Amino acid sequence: MFIILVTKGSMKWVSGVFQAEEVARKYMDLIPDELKVYQELIQIENITYPFYIIERQDSPFRFLGKDEVISLFDKTDVSEDEDEVHFNIYTIDSDYRPKKPGTDYMGILRHAHVTNDVIEKYREEGTSFLNNEDFLI
Repeated sequence: MFIILVTKGSMKWVSGVFQAEEVARKYMDLIPDELKVYQELIQIENITYPFYIIERQDSPFRFLGKDEVISLFDKTDVSEDEDEVHFNIYTIDSDYRPKKPGTDYMGILRHAHVTNDVIEKYREEGTSFLNNEDFLI
């Protein structure tokens, strides 16, 4: 899998996900020069659709398969801060590219904010909870 990561100051986002390297490189060519300097094309081995992007505050993105996501949920404990977002999880089931190349449109991806409520619901319902429309695991 070929992923275009962006780091611009304190901001970070994924500006593209592609199964084929050639398609990713052609997309990179469409990114305006003022944004291109912040883009990095990486390759993730041994991952196929669907997979999941995990976003945590002050951490690099993680790219996980189903079993790894289940393990992450198993290891995440509720916190004393009821409003804490433990992580955001994005479901990637096909190539992704924003309409404006290089920009942050991750909000259009199917995603969920994993809070204490989500962890508690997972503890009650198990992996079947992760089959809802937000996760589709």
